[in-house]
Amino acid sequence: MKTYLNILDKLESKSQKSLSDDNLNWICSLIEKYKPKRILEIGVSTGGSTSVYLNCIKELGLNCELVGVDSETIAFYKKGKPAIGSEVYALKNYLDLKAFKLITGKILPEVSDSIGLFDMVIMDTIHFVPGEVLDLLCLKNNVHKGTILVLDDINIESRYPDLYKENLNSSSSNPMILSAVNGTLLFADTNFPEIGGVILSDAIDENRLLLCLCHKWNSDILESKHKYFRKIKELYGEEFLAKLEIIYAKYKYSNFN
Repeated sequence: MKTYLNILDKLESKSQKSLSDDNLNWICSLIEKYKPKRILEIGVSTGGSTSVYLNCIKELGLNCELVGVDSETIAFYKKGKPAIGSEVYALKNYLDLKAFKLITGKILPEVSDSIGLFDMVIMDTIHFVPGEVLDLLCLKNNVHKGTILVLDDINIESRYPDLYKENLNSSSSNPMILSAVNGTLLFADTNFPEIGGVILSDAIDENRLLLCLCHKWNSDILESKHKYFRKIKELYGEEFLAKLEIIYAKYKYSNFN
C-alpha cells in the first residue's frame, strides 16, 4: 500500500502527530477504498495527521473536503505549545488547502449545525467517558447510513497504563461506542488493533449511547456540560435530556473523589 506520510518529511522539525504511522496508513487505506466526499476530523492538535489525510486526498485526486474541529487554539500538551493545525499551514505549499477548513476554540455542539453532512468522521479527542459519546450524540444530523466512523485508542487502558491510572475516575469510551452503534466493524489487520471503525448501517441509536454514559465521567468535559446538554435537548427532546441529567448526577467525577 502506498504511504502518504512522506509529506511530513517536508517539515523543518519532526511532526508532533498523535497517531502512529500504522494507524495513519490504515485510515488512508479507508480513504482509498471508500473515497469519501467529506471528512470530519474531531481533534486536530498540531495537524500532523491532518496533513497526511490531505496528502492522501491530493495524491488520489479525490474531490473531498476535510473539516477539522478542535476545542483548543493552542496544542498546550505538545512541545513548544504550537497553534492547532500549525503543521498543515507549514506544509501549505504541498497541500491543497482549498479542500480544508479548520475550526478552533469551539466544541462540537457549537458548530454541528453549520458544518453539514459527512461520509467519514475521525474522532480523536478525550477517549474517556463522556468524551466521544457526547460528541457522537451531537452528530445526529451530520452522519448518514454509510458514514465511516473512526475511533482511535480503542484499547487505551492496556496500552497506556499510566494514563489509565490518572483516569481511574472514568472509563474508556471508544470501544463502548463501537459496541453500541449499528454497522460493519472495521479493524486494522493486527492481533491487537489500536484503532477501529464502523460503517454505519443505521441512524445513531441515542439510547444505546446513553448506556455508554453509565460509567464514571472524566471531569474534562464537565465545564462544557451545558452546551452539550442544550444541543442534545434540541436533537432528542426533553425526555431524553431528563435521562441524561439523571446519569450525569450519578456518574459525574465529583461523586468519586
